[in-house]
Amino acid sequence: MNPAVARQFDALCQRLAAAPQRLELLDEAAALAVQQGDQARAATLYLDYIAHHQRHAGAQFNCGYYCRAAGLYPQAIAHYQRALELGISQPEEVYTNIGVIYNEGLLQNNNAIAAFQEALRIAPGYVPALYNLANCYEQNGDKKQAAHYFSRVIHYAPNFAMAYVRLADVHQAETSADPLIAKLQQLMTTQRVPLNERIDAAYALGKLCNDCGAYAEAWQYYQQANQWNATTMPAWDENRQRALLQSLQVEFNQPLPRATVDADAAQQPVFVCGMFRSGSTLLEQMLGGHSAISSGGELEFFPRLWQRIQAQGDGGLRDYLAQQREQDFVSLGRDYLAFVTERLGDVSYFTDKRPDSIWLLGLIKRALPQAKFIVTRRHPLDNALSVYFTRLGSSMAYANRFEDILRYIEVENELLRHWQQVLGDDLQVVNYDQLVAAPQQQLEPVLAELGLDWQESCLDFHRRNNSVRTASVWQVRQPLYQSSSGRWRNYADFLPELPELPTQP
Repeated sequence: MNPAVARQFDALCQRLAAAPQRLELLDEAAALAVQQGDQARAATLYLDYIAHHQRHAGAQFNCGYYCRAAGLYPQAIAHYQRALELGISQPEEVYTNIGVIYNEGLLQNNNAIAAFQEALRIAPGYVPALYNLANCYEQNGDKKQAAHYFSRVIHYAPNFAMAYVRLADVHQAETSADPLIAKLQQLMTTQRVPLNERIDAAYALGKLCNDCGAYAEAWQYYQQANQWNATTMPAWDENRQRALLQSLQVEFNQPLPRATVDADAAQQPVFVCGMFRSGSTLLEQMLGGHSAISSGGELEFFPRLWQRIQAQGDGGLRDYLAQQREQDFVSLGRDYLAFVTERLGDVSYFTDKRPDSIWLLGLIKRALPQAKFIVTRRHPLDNALSVYFTRLGSSMAYANRFEDILRYIEVENELLRHWQQVLGDDLQVVNYDQLVAAPQQQLEPVLAELGLDWQESCLDFHRRNNSVRTASVWQVRQPLYQSSSGRWRNYADFLPELPELPTQP
């Protein structure tokens, strides 16, 4: 907080301490903390004072809201449930919020589905519950149910653009005359439709045209989508990205001790990372086919820490590392493993798959000396094309220009070469194109490094009954195929004149 806001916040807290029953002071202080980006402080405030409002349904709801924003998921659910017990109005909203926590925070899709269904039992046409239920079924690989519930959303909210966009994810267009294409074209070209929705419609149109081989039309839609998307965020700053690279090279400039696999260890984390759209989801699914390995998906523990570090500015990492004692890293590792246990249960080997975690490997290794790392790589043109065809957030602003994507890949390749020197054999690189062509040949050394034997079940990954929360959700529900290798040739006539391609580590 800036000094003036901090003084205002402290004054509110003093008044609240003197009159803890005054809910309006609690709400004002919590809201001020959130305005300053400190969700954790807002949640702590509410948890400190909620005992004074045990019979107030709205206060219980707000406590759940702030706990959810701070990542305190069990506490959030407990207070949402207390609000329901107190007879809060619009309980369908509360059940939907609980479902989102189970789905996105605790990675428990069965509990999420139950919560959404309870919301729909109360209010059958409640669109947020229908939409989130469709998301759950899509993550579970159930196209029929996902399409059904996206269609139900459209029935109750025919102007809800994202329902059409998400329906395109589970729909295979056979020709450019597909009715869904016509509807999305209408949404994309209607000026009164918000720009954010028109951007999503353009990406969806690109996907559907790619489905039916209309590559020129697909490229035009993807170009428009990226041009519009670029206007919603600052341009990618290559110099700043390289400055971060140099900072990591300075702060982690010595080889870190190599971990040995301990068969008796309670938990063995395996971090899967690399460039977005480079095959990390497929690799995690295949590893998860092994009887000893549990799939964690995109766990948010270290990314949340990284956000807090980066919020401190360009010197944030240096200052953070300078303040940490060895015992602090030990505690960080324990907190992470407790976080994993809360979501995955009592597991031994497990994967944590976040592509952008490649920037955190040194930090993770300090907290978890036993950690192993796998970085996925792919032909740069195929990788760049797949990124260009995906709407990514403002933290990945490079995705809006094809040339920027290739430059980002080169920066990340430089980072990978550095981590290879620092981490040695604790880091392995898996090439997507080689993986789909010769899966056992690529996976056996990976498993051996983890102290595990090869299992044929790794090739049955597409039959797994698990949830997948990435853009690759439908690709990994199919047996291995090689059609994505060399896909860039379908668009060779439309690609900009390119500089030298990034060199693979």
